[in-house]
Amino acid sequence: MLAFPVFFAAGGGAEEQFLLILTLALLLAVGTSLFLGKLKLPPLPGYFLCGVLLAVSGLVNLKAGSPAADLLGQMGNVGIILLMFTIGLESSLHELMQLRRTGLVAGLAQLGLTTALAAGVLVGLGMSGSALALSSFLAALSSTAVGLKLFQDFGLANHPGARMTLGVALLQDIAVILLLVLLPGITSGLDLSEAAKLTGILTVKGLVFLTAAAFLSRYGIPQLLRVVSHSRSRELFTLSVLALCAGIASMGSLLGLNSALGAFAAGLAVSGSVYRHRIMAEAVTFRDFFLTIFFVSVGAFVDVPFFLRHWQMLLVGAAGILVIKAAVLTLAGRWGGVPLRGALLSGIALSGVGEFAVVVANKAAASGLLSPLVVQTLLIEVVLTLGLSPLIMRVIIPATRRWEVVRSGTAQKPESGKDFSKRMREVRDHAILCGYGTVGRMVHQALDRLQIPVVIVELNAQTARRLIKEGHSVLFADISQADTLELAGVDRARVIVITFPHVELARTALTIAKERNPKIATLCRARFPSEVEALREVDPGGIVHDEREAGLEMLRLCLTAYDRHESEIALATSNLEVAEEQQMPLPHPGPGGDAPAEAGKPRE
Repeated sequence: MLAFPVFFAAGGGAEEQFLLILTLALLLAVGTSLFLGKLKLPPLPGYFLCGVLLAVSGLVNLKAGSPAADLLGQMGNVGIILLMFTIGLESSLHELMQLRRTGLVAGLAQLGLTTALAAGVLVGLGMSGSALALSSFLAALSSTAVGLKLFQDFGLANHPGARMTLGVALLQDIAVILLLVLLPGITSGLDLSEAAKLTGILTVKGLVFLTAAAFLSRYGIPQLLRVVSHSRSRELFTLSVLALCAGIASMGSLLGLNSALGAFAAGLAVSGSVYRHRIMAEAVTFRDFFLTIFFVSVGAFVDVPFFLRHWQMLLVGAAGILVIKAAVLTLAGRWGGVPLRGALLSGIALSGVGEFAVVVANKAAASGLLSPLVVQTLLIEVVLTLGLSPLIMRVIIPATRRWEVVRSGTAQKPESGKDFSKRMREVRDHAILCGYGTVGRMVHQALDRLQIPVVIVELNAQTARRLIKEGHSVLFADISQADTLELAGVDRARVIVITFPHVELARTALTIAKERNPKIATLCRARFPSEVEALREVDPGGIVHDEREAGLEMLRLCLTAYDRHESEIALATSNLEVAEEQQMPLPHPGPGGDAPAEAGKPRE
């Protein structure tokens, strides 16, 4: 399933070509992202362009069936598998229940209306039968990865439009899962009764497989992850997450089901556990890497001569798709109670044809259901619509910001409740508390009494589970991962407190926190002076030096035992603090602590 074994078995020539294309793809992707970032534009259109440039450059052979093209496609498929895994992670019962209104109403309305409108257009172009039904449905699909990423890139991750986008995307992804289960029966070439029988068998297999995954989610996977988490090894936990995803996806493939269904089931199996957020943080980096390769591969497989011959028709088709899907989603969102601006932004974010359309179309083409011409047309529409939707979003957001200002006077208050996802989306001006030992507990209890919101990041599964039961906002994740801090809302936080003295983890976390939120206040611990200096190189904020604080407290207690006056104790501790800062010998206080005595002479 994963591309790596195929990569090493491909032979020297294929390996050299693949290394060349991977190197060029990554270098072009980085350069394009930096260039578009300067223009304050999303990088996605650049990934497609990178693929097109690779294909037309002639440096590698990316024609259909070539070893390099096959390997690039397999790498992209890994991105789809990891995307389905993370979708399963996000599809917990709580999330689905919370998004049922916008997801069910807007999602079903969008799929139904867009499919019907697309079918009407395709009938006029002479298409009919199963190819008509499948092509119309694929045109209605949107990109989960792109839709959600756009709101994050524009700093609107907690906007009502983002919640609508998540609900619609989850519904569409579930529809794709069902289609992948039914697709073998549709494309089998059997008569109606035999195809229905095969579809029924695959449906039963899918239900049995999901039931088995649900059983493992209670008996097996949590126990395994608990053992791995107790090792406190980040590498072992990452390997376990990837093995979990790959293993269950392979099981689905062996049963005759699609590997994407297996990956979705793997994510679903751990979606309700305490390990959910840490797994997400570990998986998302790999997902983003392979998805980038997938988008590059989509651009690389575009038939440029075909596009140049029919560019006018293809551009008109892309414009029609963008307008129709945005309009339908906006109306569906308003019908579901989403504010106008949120519905419009969600409609634009989801107006492109999604990546799953390419996956399904390729499988349908392999069985002869869709012609190469239809698949190439769909591929180009994916590139055009997904490339243009971020640019449209960039224009629409400032143009519609006035609506938000007008609404602010009559906006409804956030819904109450202790649901974790809801609190994480709404939390503002909060403290991120990393670690819940003695220090973390003391800080948390004090902040809680003052009604200051706190998000706790903890790697002890038992502690995290207990805090969740008590109703606190807890992430079972690693603070050195950028996605962990993003989940914790670091861009909206007032302060981040690292309560354990681990200098390397603290340096990494502080660097990420300052990149995401330069105004955030930082507090961390250090054992030794060298660690203090290492932390100050990253951020000269609040650093609690354990040995120094222990020395100051011992001095206070010692002078208290000698019945010294509070002012003398304060002066002595102040001198100690200054000496520690300057790393110089302490002056000896004179009688009564008013003036220093001569060096080397004891007090009288």
